Amino acid sequence: MRLAGLIAAVALLAIGLAGVARGERVQEGNIAVKFDGGISPHALPRHGTAPVTVTIDSSFQATDGADPPPQLQRISIGINRKGKIFDRGLPTCRVRRIQPATISAARSICGGAIVGSGHVRVRVHLANQSPFTFKGPMLVFNGRRSGGERRLLAQVYGIRPPSAFVLTFKIRREAGTFGMVIQTTLPKEARDWAYVTHFDMRLRRSYVYRGKRHSYVNAGCPAPDGFTVVPFQFARASFEFAGGREVTSELTRTCRVR
Repeated sequence: MRLAGLIAAVALLAIGLAGVARGERVQEGNIAVKFDGGISPHALPRHGTAPVTVTIDSSFQATDGADPPPQLQRISIGINRKGKIFDRGLPTCRVRRIQPATISAARSICGGAIVGSGHVRVRVHLANQSPFTFKGPMLVFNGRRSGGERRLLAQVYGIRPPSAFVLTFKIRREAGTFGMVIQTTLPKEARDWAYVTHFDMRLRRSYVYRGKRHSYVNAGCPAPDGFTVVPFQFARASFEFAGGREVTSELTRTCRVR
């Protein structure tokens, strides 16, 4: 249970609006982070927004080959404020309904609230056992708002060893370029043995509300008149590791006016 809790915690580095481009690799000391992301379609309206599919991919490793690798403990990702989330009329899910549950059971219980999926990988060090790597699929659900803030529930289920957990992520609005912030702190009880090494996520959801089709994630390409392709600051990520070490990474992408 605890293992999957940590895994699910990292799973949601996940809402971003970026065009496909190379990922960014950043190194601080012996910590190397690769942060990547993409958006489709790449051609978007100059005015207003259109539905998009978003992907995120991040990896963490020790450059000196240390095992266990540096331990990720806190995640904060700011997405360009031009990206929009629309969840009006979208079903929600509660933690107690899908904890614990297999992926298929969670899909059956809260399938109407699913907004994404992905995979995670964690290096596990337990006392009196040889280290091993845990891999598991992930589902992301639209959660109920709390204090006016949106919530996402990331549910992970692993077969080896059998485990399931749901972690809540907060989504809040801030001033500045990266105005949509997703933030979570990994559980303290897992910090003695779990080390995140990879996660990937794909966000996409289309649904009908009041007779009109809507998309969970939307974006536009507000290029100045006369320009059809423009760069924009997509996301800024901050990853905090054990010992207070922090690695930050930014992604710049381009969009095309359709």
